[in-house]
Amino acid sequence: METTFFTSKKFIVVTIICVVLVSVFIASIQIVRSIRARSTVVAVAPTAEVVPKTIVPESPPLAPEPPPIIHIPLPEEARGIYWTAVTAATSRGDVLIDYMQKTGLNTVVIDLKMDNGQLAFVPNDASLSPYAMKKPAIQDLDALLKKLADDNMYRIARIAVMRDSAFASVVTSSALRSSGGGLWRDKTGSAWIDPTSPEAVTYALALAREAYARGFDEVQFDYVRFASDGRISAIVYPLYKTSELKVDAMKRFFAAVGDPLRQEKIPVSFDLFGLVCMGNDGLGIGQRLSDVMPSTDFVSPMVYPSHYANGFQGFPNPATRPYEVIKISLDHALELLLPPKIETMSIKNTDGSETILKKTIPRTAEEHAATAKQFRPWIQDFDIGAVYTGAMIEAQIKAVRDAGGSGYLIWNARNVYEPAKYVETK
Repeated sequence: METTFFTSKKFIVVTIICVVLVSVFIASIQIVRSIRARSTVVAVAPTAEVVPKTIVPESPPLAPEPPPIIHIPLPEEARGIYWTAVTAATSRGDVLIDYMQKTGLNTVVIDLKMDNGQLAFVPNDASLSPYAMKKPAIQDLDALLKKLADDNMYRIARIAVMRDSAFASVVTSSALRSSGGGLWRDKTGSAWIDPTSPEAVTYALALAREAYARGFDEVQFDYVRFASDGRISAIVYPLYKTSELKVDAMKRFFAAVGDPLRQEKIPVSFDLFGLVCMGNDGLGIGQRLSDVMPSTDFVSPMVYPSHYANGFQGFPNPATRPYEVIKISLDHALELLLPPKIETMSIKNTDGSETILKKTIPRTAEEHAATAKQFRPWIQDFDIGAVYTGAMIEAQIKAVRDAGGSGYLIWNARNVYEPAKYVETK
């Protein structure tokens, strides 16, 4: 009985030892796993940090490219009317565009300056800023020009030069002075610029270039002359030497302004007194056709019948004879510009002497036609000397066509135009 007890006791001890060993083994495995887990966390922890992302600033959006400037081709016949800057900037301009489209007018002449000389728009050229209005009449010149281009209107920028109170007030060294002191002014109170002023040329060129760059198709210079209204005897010229002929001074101005612009392919025209068509004396203001023509594409003499003196060509009141006055003026202008050529030849006589013979050769029809095409006169649509009806406006237009001109421009200071037939019927 004693042997069985001990055998059982041994079995129990062995079993207990086995259980302890298994428990120790299991515990060891857990400890090892725990250590490995901690080691893994420590090893990967640094790679788990959030690295700040480099922020690349976005480029600002590109400004849209301005639309290209499109210049309207010169019409075969320019049929134009005059607009003030105020008309161009208001709904009156829209009314006139509609009128032009319905009647066949295709050209508009727009003031770039107000009557006092201030620029009526915001210039891009900083050198022009001193002469601009604080609140320009034309707020958006580019939009205006685009609208006219969309309607296929030929656009002419009118630039008054010597009559300019704004420029005279800023560049006083170029302004006419009065013998009594201060700026000289004409009957309307406007100040004037010395026609020989280099600054006047520089300003005219800068303004013309800006106008063309903004979209105008042509630049037209007005008041290109010496002053004529007011106390002329009281004028003190800061630069002009009175020993020089006024026509010579103006000839230099026409070349200084017209020649460089034409070389730059900018079409140029000049407004002149209508009476320049009748003589070469300069009219006391320095304007002569022969001096202007080499430096311009077109001339626009103001052949308003009402501005000719009673008795002109035997007409008691020239305003009542619109066709005759304009046709005579333009025909005579061609005679001034194209006098017959004189050829001389020598003939030996039997006694050994020589006889000089002169032969007059008329200009060719081609020469006349080419020169006549440079004329695009201003005609009258206002009631001075007579009440101007549509028929009287049409008579002026016919005179221009019969004289070979390339078109006409109609003047009314208020931009109110009498209905007329502007397009030639075939």
